[in-house]
Amino acid sequence: MEIHSWEPRELSGKAFLKWAAIILLPVVGVLALFEPALIIAGIGPLGMGLMALQAGSQQAKQDSSNHRSFYWPDTNKIYLYPKRDVIGLNIPWYDSDEGKIMPKGIMRVYCKKGEREEVLNFFKAKLPDVEVVEEKFHLR
Repeated sequence: MEIHSWEPRELSGKAFLKWAAIILLPVVGVLALFEPALIIAGIGPLGMGLMALQAGSQQAKQDSSNHRSFYWPDTNKIYLYPKRDVIGLNIPWYDSDEGKIMPKGIMRVYCKKGEREEVLNFFKAKLPDVEVVEEKFHLR
């Protein structure tokens, strides 16, 4: 099992700022030709362009992403979230920042409505010696 996460909203915000500045700056320029007092309106598109530049490069966004690999048969406990279609697998994982194995890392498995028992039976069949506990765990 592999997990890769990032925040795609940041990239879409940067793209919006960039393209809004590209479109609005010529419009404000043309309006300023007719009414010189409207040159002040150019502050908006210029500010948006500067914010897009400040947002950073694509490489900086990729460096802030999170990637971890797990071997799910190493699961030592299965959590059932009460009254929700979520199963948690407690899988120890290696934290490269700490340089050691972290004993608790609950990976969430979101099931379709009504399929929790089917997914649980799959994990029970593949991991027969693992304890199954019904308790709440952190959902992000």
